[in-house]
Amino acid sequence: MEEHIIYLNKIRREIIDELSQHTLEQLLYIPVGYKNNIFWNAAHVLATQQLIHYYLSENKMLVDMDFIRTYKKGTFGNSAATEQDVNELMELLESTPMQLFKDYQGEKLARYRTYQTSMGVELTCVEDAIMYNNIHEAIHLGYILSLKKNIPF
Repeated sequence: MEEHIIYLNKIRREIIDELSQHTLEQLLYIPVGYKNNIFWNAAHVLATQQLIHYYLSENKMLVDMDFIRTYKKGTFGNSAATEQDVNELMELLESTPMQLFKDYQGEKLARYRTYQTSMGVELTCVEDAIMYNNIHEAIHLGYILSLKKNIPF
């Protein structure tokens, strides 16, 4: 599993780089034909990761429920984020993979409630969730790169 968390770190590094290379206005811009923005996609991967790794293993998540409610599956981008929100998100995107690794090594996530994803993938253990999460985050990194090409300013 260590290699999968290394991959997560690499994906997160790319997402953080994209967040740091754009203005707040660019991060919050929703191009025609899209429902979300760069910031939402970055926040959504963190919300999803917390849900499938911590919530489904009956552990306390590292973000609060308001964050989860705002960025979980089925939500949409908005323009309410601030520079402070961007900075806090970047810090969490950077720190949570290491915490995941520590919690996994400490068997804190061993108890797991089975979950079927919207892609039809059944997660039966945290190892499934770790591998699936990388696919999910890579998809959203792709969305971020697509959105970036559609920012007119």
